[in-house]
Amino acid sequence: MTTLAPFSQFGRHPKKIAKQIITKEVVIYTRVSSKEQADKNLSLETQRKTIEEYALRNHMTVAAYFGGTYESAKTDGRKEFQSMLDYIRKHKGRISHILVYTIDRFSRTGGAAIKLATDLREKYGIIVFAVTQPTDTSNPSGALHQNIQLLFSEYDNQIRGQRSVAGLKEQYQKGVWASKPPQGYDTVKINGERKLVINEVGRKLRKAFLWKAAGMKNEEIIGRLRAMGVPMYKQQLTKIFTKPFYCGLINHGLLDGKIVEGTHEPLISKEVFLKVNNIHQNTGGYGVPHKKEDDHLPLKVFVKCFHCRQPFTGYLVKSKGLYYYKCRTNGCRCNKSAKKLHEQFHELLGNFVVKEENIPAIQYELEYAYQEATKEQEEQRKTLDTQLTEVKKDIYTIEKKHYVKEEMSQEAFDRFYKEYQELLTKIQQELAKLEGRISNPGEIIRDILDLCTKLTSLWDSSPIGLKEELQKLIFPEGIFYDKEKEVFRTEKTNVYFRAIADWERAPGANEKGTDHLDDGLSLVAEREGFEPSIQV
Repeated sequence: MTTLAPFSQFGRHPKKIAKQIITKEVVIYTRVSSKEQADKNLSLETQRKTIEEYALRNHMTVAAYFGGTYESAKTDGRKEFQSMLDYIRKHKGRISHILVYTIDRFSRTGGAAIKLATDLREKYGIIVFAVTQPTDTSNPSGALHQNIQLLFSEYDNQIRGQRSVAGLKEQYQKGVWASKPPQGYDTVKINGERKLVINEVGRKLRKAFLWKAAGMKNEEIIGRLRAMGVPMYKQQLTKIFTKPFYCGLINHGLLDGKIVEGTHEPLISKEVFLKVNNIHQNTGGYGVPHKKEDDHLPLKVFVKCFHCRQPFTGYLVKSKGLYYYKCRTNGCRCNKSAKKLHEQFHELLGNFVVKEENIPAIQYELEYAYQEATKEQEEQRKTLDTQLTEVKKDIYTIEKKHYVKEEMSQEAFDRFYKEYQELLTKIQQELAKLEGRISNPGEIIRDILDLCTKLTSLWDSSPIGLKEELQKLIFPEGIFYDKEKEVFRTEKTNVYFRAIADWERAPGANEKGTDHLDDGLSLVAEREGFEPSIQV
């Protein structure tokens, strides 16, 4: 028989994940969303006080404070936030937790926040922990719960943004410029009403328009403006000459290509503006805003061809104004209307939609399944707790014999003490692995069920970024499309959503012509499906 020893050098090992840091040193991060809140110290003091009380109760040592000011959570490029991450990297192996008041204080970037929290956990052994929303992320159940919280934080941000955009759009439609005015105008309040007025720079820009209309070249105009104390460069001047705002019109992107009469004082007449732009032969650039093709193709790459195993790409048939998906493999001929594929995906999501009246029953089943799945872990944890108590007693005994009664030599004490400490560390590490039993499974399951009650409408109405994150949350590795049977095939499904789908699915739902889910996870017969693993 051929020995396999020579092949040992080709063996592959699993990816190493950082162990949870046992130390109790933590950093605290607080923030508010606006400068006004920071100036008035609104909520910052409450956040810090609440977090410090939690750290004190749990015997945690605060190594450093970050934030304490206003920083938008729409991006993770915040100054204080980055300073905190730099501190963590420099003190790798020392910090165990980032403590925040609520999870949205940490970030509102959705998928990016999920990746960052995962990287901190897996690469540095650091837990992001919201003291008012306690979630144990050392196990897949808790990690899923936190991911959903981060996802909803981004969704809430986007909803607020939509409301804000709706208000701005209404203002622009009325001819009111609601944002920072272009160069040459100042914002003032007259009798409590916001007005845009032409300033000194604006009066000099008026001359620039008149010079251009008279045939003067840009280089000479720039030289004259600079001599008058107005810094200017070529691209900037070109943009100024093509802004209808200066002739009293508004052409903001929120107006979908429309031009409306503004309520502000024009710098020049419409005739001068048109004359300037006729000289430039540059009447474009301020019409319909550019829209990325991807906005219409949320399933791009996420869906793969069942036969070729290659991801779908997308394209636009300009003559029809219609979008399509197709397999990347040449000759596959797997083309599908984006509209029809979206309708099928909507139907697929319907498998995971929960009726309100079924929530109590499903929640009971899921909680029961979770309790059964973690019963063995709980027994093991109790055994380890007993062993831990015994080892601590043994350490206390040898310390008493050596230091108090002087019945043990230094050599014997050092040997036994080292053995007990190694055993103590080993037991603590084993206990850390068993921290998968969360204290609030009902709350986590309820969050998932709430998401499922509005899953299809949430996907339909969300921007592409949130659509993609929802897709990956349910199908972490994407899905396949079978062109011959014209159905989706879901080979990997998040175990919790899969269990919900099995509960809600009506008999005969997998008959020919319908979308195929995997064989279901039985909450009674296959409770091992709820052991720590998000994917099945």
